[in-house]
Amino acid sequence: MNVKTLTRRSAICVTRSTGLAIVGLMGAVLVSGTANAAPQKTIEFIPSSNATPYFLREYAGVKREAKKYGYKTLFQAPSVSTHVGKQIGMVYTAITRKVDGIVLVPYSPTALLPPVEKAMAAHIPVIATDSTLTPMKAVTFTAVPNKKAAGAVATYAANMVHGKGEYAIIDYNLSTTSGRDRRDGFKAAMAKFPGMKFAGLQISHSIPQTALTETQALLERDPKINVIFGANDRSALGVAEAVQRMHLQNKVVVVGFDADLGEINYIKSGVIKASVLQSPVLMGETAVKVLHDMFKDPTKTPPKFIPLPYHMVTYKNFQDPTSIAAIRQYIAGYKG
Repeated sequence: MNVKTLTRRSAICVTRSTGLAIVGLMGAVLVSGTANAAPQKTIEFIPSSNATPYFLREYAGVKREAKKYGYKTLFQAPSVSTHVGKQIGMVYTAITRKVDGIVLVPYSPTALLPPVEKAMAAHIPVIATDSTLTPMKAVTFTAVPNKKAAGAVATYAANMVHGKGEYAIIDYNLSTTSGRDRRDGFKAAMAKFPGMKFAGLQISHSIPQTALTETQALLERDPKINVIFGANDRSALGVAEAVQRMHLQNKVVVVGFDADLGEINYIKSGVIKASVLQSPVLMGETAVKVLHDMFKDPTKTPPKFIPLPYHMVTYKNFQDPTSIAAIRQYIAGYKG
């Protein structure tokens, strides 16, 4: 063995030794980084029902925004919106689970106050969406201005019948503030037309078949009704089906709120003349963005109300780019 061979072997040994040392050092850094990394934050979404497509789209927004920050999301909701006791229990469970933030669609503006106050006391920020609390004890509330939006579609309907006739409302509930606001906004706008008379209100509980039956009963009892407002997508679907079955689509102006594929098809066919579309995906994204800002700076105070945009899709403008973009908030990948 010559000196050159020894030198080469020594160099190999040194290189291997150095490489091992570097790997060992890098391993120590990685382990240390993992050990010191902040635990993954969890945001729980608790709408008033899991049977409403709107809330599934809102959850899509929650998930999309949470993914940007590496947050985990959870979804819990009663099968029926009237099960307010179950929703209350779900908020308490989220507190026990020690989630980092809650996005809540409160079915009752008062019944959800105690669990919300408990969450806030446990330093779990709560963001109310779609419907608010009374008083507003959550960090903030984000939604479309429901009264204004319902008023806009009421004005559209009244103008279609030249401000003369009778109107009825099929609301989904009057427990949530959104349900009340849409009723109040619609009636307030109709009051500006002296020739429009209020013919009655029924509650569908977001069940299309119930809305259908109620609409048929209203129209059979009072043939003078020429405007009906379905206050959410489930209600509007039932109203439209009833009007179509009774062959009254050229006599009764149906207007709605929200949209799914069925409602959009009724707009295309002209059975539904107009519907106010919210921004469910944006609503979920906005709620998570507020939570993210609070996680970064707990002293940051957002405004108590964050208004979101709305758009009125009609049987005449449903092919416009703005309308198509609004419909995509409800139907992913919609192309018209």
